Amino acid sequence: MAKNKNSYSMIMVIVSVLIVFAIIKVIAPYVFMILLAKDHTMPTPSTLLLWYMVLAVLASLVYVSTSDLKWANFLSFILPAGDDKFKALFQKMMVIAFPLLVGWFVYSGTVPGTASPVELRIQHPTLLQEFEKLENPFANADEATKRKCIEEGKHLYQQNCRPCHGSKADGNGPFANAFRLRPINFTDPGTIATVVENFAFWRIKEGGPGLPAVSTPWDSAMPAWKDVLTDTQIWKIIMGEYVTAGVQSRQREEMEH
Repeated sequence: MAKNKNSYSMIMVIVSVLIVFAIIKVIAPYVFMILLAKDHTMPTPSTLLLWYMVLAVLASLVYVSTSDLKWANFLSFILPAGDDKFKALFQKMMVIAFPLLVGWFVYSGTVPGTASPVELRIQHPTLLQEFEKLENPFANADEATKRKCIEEGKHLYQQNCRPCHGSKADGNGPFANAFRLRPINFTDPGTIATVVENFAFWRIKEGGPGLPAVSTPWDSAMPAWKDVLTDTQIWKIIMGEYVTAGVQSRQREEMEH
């Protein structure tokens, strides 16, 4: 009986890997939505999902190779089934399912998208009118107040922005590799140094969901922070962010009267 049971160890491994995939792909987004008190699901980045699945497969193979008996039972599933009808049925299902699964992955990865954008991407879209006249409330504060705001902003930056943009604001945060497009490197003089502070305020407050269509918002994983941070906290983060990156914001042009 034990030998007959162990002969299905390959099926158990496949089912275990599929369960891990279902948990990460389907259940985890709802769990993180509840834990983070969001009003939408939090899907797992595809790169992170791929790494979890690779680890699940490797862990399964390590388990079945911990003894000669387990490894022999694992491989025995591909041998002739004899009188075992269930084993013969599973073998036929695997022979049919494997090429279909490989074909599906190849097709889904190479088929042209039907909704690809045709317009050119605009890296720095026009600042919305409601943000044009905003000013940093600490811009004209005394030096002591500014230094205090910068230090508070650095702390808030490390709490909220570091996972993606990195402790040095160079785009090398611990989560950076999980995104198809890496987070912006703020130390690059072509990024935040080219925009005014109220533009940075808009981008932090509204995030990727607040980008206009011409900016292909699906290219930005930046969340909207307006429900997490107060306006005051965002202004302080901007001040700390520029200092951390070692760059200065673009100066506003004189308003026409």
